[in-house]
Amino acid sequence: MSTKTTFTSKILMMRLMLPMFFILIGSKQIVFAQQPVNLPVEVKKLIEGYILKGTESEIAKDYNQASFYYHQAGNTYWTHGCLTESIEQLKKSLAMSENLTNLNGILVLNTKIGLLNTELKNYENSLIYFTRSLDISRKMARKQDLVSSLLNVANSYYELEKFNESIPYLTEAETIAKDIADAKILRNCYSLMTRVYDKTGDREKSTQYFNLFAAISKKIQLDETAKKESEARLMVDQANSKVIEVENVKDAAEQELKVKKQELQENKVNLSKVELISKEQQMQIELLSKEKKLQEAEISQQRLMRNIYIGIILIVLIISVLIYFGYHKIKKTNILLNIKNIEISQQRDEIEHQAEELRDLNALKDKLFSIISHDLRSPLASLISMLNMTKEGHFSPEEEKYILLELSKNVEYNTELLENLLKWASSQMKGSAIKPITFDIHEIASSKVNLYEKAARQKGVDLINSTNINTEVFADKDMVELVLRNLITNAIKFSENGNSITISSIGNNGFITVCVADNGRGISKESVGKLFGKQVFSTRGTLDEKGTGLGLILCKDFIQINGGEIWVESQENVGSKFFFTLPMKVLKN
Repeated sequence: MSTKTTFTSKILMMRLMLPMFFILIGSKQIVFAQQPVNLPVEVKKLIEGYILKGTESEIAKDYNQASFYYHQAGNTYWTHGCLTESIEQLKKSLAMSENLTNLNGILVLNTKIGLLNTELKNYENSLIYFTRSLDISRKMARKQDLVSSLLNVANSYYELEKFNESIPYLTEAETIAKDIADAKILRNCYSLMTRVYDKTGDREKSTQYFNLFAAISKKIQLDETAKKESEARLMVDQANSKVIEVENVKDAAEQELKVKKQELQENKVNLSKVELISKEQQMQIELLSKEKKLQEAEISQQRLMRNIYIGIILIVLIISVLIYFGYHKIKKTNILLNIKNIEISQQRDEIEHQAEELRDLNALKDKLFSIISHDLRSPLASLISMLNMTKEGHFSPEEEKYILLELSKNVEYNTELLENLLKWASSQMKGSAIKPITFDIHEIASSKVNLYEKAARQKGVDLINSTNINTEVFADKDMVELVLRNLITNAIKFSENGNSITISSIGNNGFITVCVADNGRGISKESVGKLFGKQVFSTRGTLDEKGTGLGLILCKDFIQINGGEIWVESQENVGSKFFFTLPMKVLKN
């Protein structure tokens, strides 16, 4: 194979690895949307409101507010793919910023208009606005903005096939990127230099910059890999820390159990002592009574009958008093003993309850150790092994694409597992409390549909939000988000191509009932009974997706903590419906 053919292959591979993109102020990447057929009604109303407020502010000569509202309208058009309409609104915002001599606003708006013209392939217009951004950047002397503007101007010349005109801008951009030590911008600079010199026919320089591009790309990849590995180790350390805290709680409970048993033994000893003292006092009373009778008998022989009767009366009174006080003291002792017995019984019940909770917690902890040691460690080891093999060049581009897809699934699974583990550990800690607020369940459902719509679409599954707008509940928002996330991902996991998943809501008797329904594979009666138990239970999805088994346990705990209930209705090969309830919005007097 000739040198020219090899070089051309390298250029093609570089274009596949890193498509050229533009950089806005602050080095934010812009993702361009496709032009939709029709804007949603709510989006049209939002944009019309921005334009109306901008016009009113302009008439009132409040150019700062006018620029803000026109800018918001342009950004909204851009987000929904209406590029021409976006340019029109951003030009209005630019005019307002120029009236205020707001250099930062002028710089941002010129850059955005240049990017929109580039997306529309109007490279002559994009060059005009990028050149204005470059002039403002030089005045403001902000290197990050300056190097971004230089790259945008150079790329416009490249698209206009004025390759030699782009070289001075690229050379200056390279110098500044090195000065600010921004590896990603420098990589983009080398990428464009490679293509420019390729077009001018300077193969030597094109090859030189391609090698620099490849080297810095490899360094960035290594740095990002090291960062991700460090983050993964940190997450594992945090999980281990939570497990250690759980063990500490267990040890403290066992120690408290020992103290309770010791107190019980001491109470039994004290009870025996009280009984012994009571018998001794009774014997002393009887002895005193006999001595008194003997004394009275001797006196009776020496006194008259009158004194004998008086003595007898006195004896009877004394005995009655002694009996009364003795009976009162015994009754008081019995009351105290009954109270102690009740307290001991309550303590015994509490100890048995704590022991049962500790046994359940210990069983769940053992399962967690199994999950951490197998389901977490094995995918991470596989991830590291695959990355090392990819780094050493053992795979073709097609194999790398497939491997990256599989690694992405493993990382998503590990992330879900770690998040559920940390949420479970947090919920088990003593003193953990919910933070209920009033929020719209429709908004939460919409955010989760947007989050998992891509994953559902990849399996050919429709994800639909049918919850009522302005359905407000009073609960812990973070916990409810975790419940919805677990139920939606489970529904996607057990659905097949052509199925649909619907999230709906209904209010009744002060509660909102939310339903996540699918017409997927369904659940057997035997498995339904295991879903919300204390044992971790998991099955694989329709595409052999793995699960952690902790999701539904967390869902049950969080819903019950917030005063609701959760249950499931399912039939094999028909589908499943997961229901949970939450209190409605609290009404103020």
